[in-house]
Amino acid sequence: MTPEELAAAADPATLGNYLSALPEPPHHHGPLTSVRTDVFQGHHIMIRTTYEVTVDGAQLTAPLVVSDDGHVHCHALPTYEFLSATETIRALIGNFPDDFPGGVRPADDDHDGHPPHHENRTGDEGGS
Repeated sequence: MTPEELAAAADPATLGNYLSALPEPPHHHGPLTSVRTDVFQGHHIMIRTTYEVTVDGAQLTAPLVVSDDGHVHCHALPTYEFLSATETIRALIGNFPDDFPGGVRPADDDHDGHPPHHENRTGDEGGS
């Protein structure tokens, strides 16, 4: 590749045109399932973790993946790792507030960034 070809390929407009021509990726609907496997003392272990997540009654379609060590990952936040699915959903809401209209606004949160304590906060607090 010549320096001119490399410069043309690196142009943001070239990349934008390429990306806009790609077909839209399929959207996942329904429960999100993550599969983990391990072998221990000759036994094959398979763990399927299924998440069916709704926020304000709307189904969340962002895929959640549980790693072998039990941490939760989400492709929408690729550089983050969470200890629970609840933490992951909170981070999605915090990082993409326009995708979650309504709800508690940051000015209404208490000082630690969590919803007011009168709300039911039970759920997946302990990992996978």
